Amino acid sequence: MLISDGRTIRLDDKWGLMPINVTVEDDSVTFHASTASGMQVTMSEQTPDQGGPSTINDVSFEVLAVKGKKAVIKITH
Repeated sequence: MLISDGRTIRLDDKWGLMPINVTVEDDSVTFHASTASGMQVTMSEQTPDQGGPSTINDVSFEVLAVKGKKAVIKITH
């Protein structure tokens, strides 16, 4: 999925995550999320070469490429 800085990602409620805010800058992507129970989660400065995805509530976020204020990410569950 191609994503731009400032975008919000919405997932199905069954994954227990509120809308996820995305920041793209400095060759990395940061995901800001809240769980349904209110826990705040920040997956900071994710990069294509970090060795694998970051996962919360069985949802994995992987950065495949970053250029400027846009990134290609993969979300799996």
